[in-house]
Amino acid sequence: MRGKAGYWGVVSHVGEYSCTLQIWDGDYTVKIEHLKSLELLDEDCFFMQQLCVRLRQLHQVATRDSSVDWLLQGLGKQAKPYLSSLQAKLLAAVEREYKIEWRQQKSWCS
Repeated sequence: MRGKAGYWGVVSHVGEYSCTLQIWDGDYTVKIEHLKSLELLDEDCFFMQQLCVRLRQLHQVATRDSSVDWLLQGLGKQAKPYLSSLQAKLLAAVEREYKIEWRQQKSWCS
């Protein structure tokens, strides 16, 4: 995808030739052959799905500071199924700043 190289996302719909990919800043339709699987374990898959939800919630804050976009972009390119201690603290601090309550959801993985 133009301008989205290196970003990870969550596949929300698979069609015959394309799929819908949820990235922190929106939904995109892409050809299946343009995707690369991260080949995650179920629990890692669940973590990434939850992280995507959290990043999307922050992106929806219209009054967010531009420094939040730096965090979103950085975490949006980090395809590791975990956050470092500092990353987790930064994300939680920004969520608190914008009064976003984070509640872990049930697993979406099978």
